[in-house]
Amino acid sequence: MVYFYWYVSIIVLVTTLLAANVSRVRLKEKIGNGDGGNRDLRKAIRSHMNTIEHGLPFGLIVLALAMQNTSTSILAIMTFGFIATRLINSYGMLMSKFRIRQITAGITYLFQIIGCLIVMINI
Repeated sequence: MVYFYWYVSIIVLVTTLLAANVSRVRLKEKIGNGDGGNRDLRKAIRSHMNTIEHGLPFGLIVLALAMQNTSTSILAIMTFGFIATRLINSYGMLMSKFRIRQITAGITYLFQIIGCLIVMINI
């Protein structure tokens, strides 16, 4: 279960930092609701929401793997590999690095599919 705890702690911290970035841009640009057509705010919002969209489902995969007593090396690779991928993806989104976003999106999907397959194999 230790990897699940690490995962939750790190993903919640990253999500909180990305939310704080949205607030920072909102204050700077004086935009209370929506994105106001502001490109920087749009990127900040998308980066934050994209982390939530992928972070929550993968957290369930990590929890299922931990409950199935999956080997610690597989759990470590799945947990920290996914976190690293999402951090790089957030960077790519915020810095408008489209190629980085494409690559990390593909890796994210692979982690999710592989995680689901491992869970199903161990049922």
